[in-house]
Amino acid sequence: MGGAEARSVRPLPGAPRRKLRNYLLDRRFQLKYTSMVVGVTLVVASILGALAYRESMGQTEALQIQLATQPDLDPQVAAGLEAFGRDRDRQILLGIMLGVGIMTIALGITGILITHKLVGPAYKMKLLFAHVSKGVLRVDGQLRRGDELKDVFAAFHDMVNHLRTRKESEIQRIETAIRQAQASGSGSELTQILTDLRDRMRAELD
Repeated sequence: MGGAEARSVRPLPGAPRRKLRNYLLDRRFQLKYTSMVVGVTLVVASILGALAYRESMGQTEALQIQLATQPDLDPQVAAGLEAFGRDRDRQILLGIMLGVGIMTIALGITGILITHKLVGPAYKMKLLFAHVSKGVLRVDGQLRRGDELKDVFAAFHDMVNHLRTRKESEIQRIETAIRQAQASGSGSELTQILTDLRDRMRAELD
């Protein structure tokens, strides 16, 4: 069993490496999930930003009304206060827009990274399923640190090792049958058939 497990772990040919172009392994799923998260966040952030900007403009209007009720106030001072209020409104609006933009970019990158930790293992297991469907009973490589679906991958690994153990037991029985056929002087044709079957089964374990 230990030898089978040692032979069953090999580098996966063609496995995606952590390069920028490989972070979008399933564009449809990853972009759809990321777009949903970014879209909801944009709506909420825009509503909150609009409320904050309206509050700032309300304070500026209140300041203008208060200045209008003070005719003895120096006009230059009043103009300076009004300009200060308008500048503050612009700064708040610019800050809101900048914050929403940064949040959108950050959430977009985060969404792709998070979905990659799901899609990456799924991509690798898809390749492994294709190998097993062809009769190749081995698990090539392991999941990377931080990947999800580790329990599913471990269960798949155990299943393949169980199938390998069963096939090794079947090979042993075939070898016993070959020895018995040779000892009993059975026809070489039967022996050759059993030998070919044993060799094919061994190839699936290598």
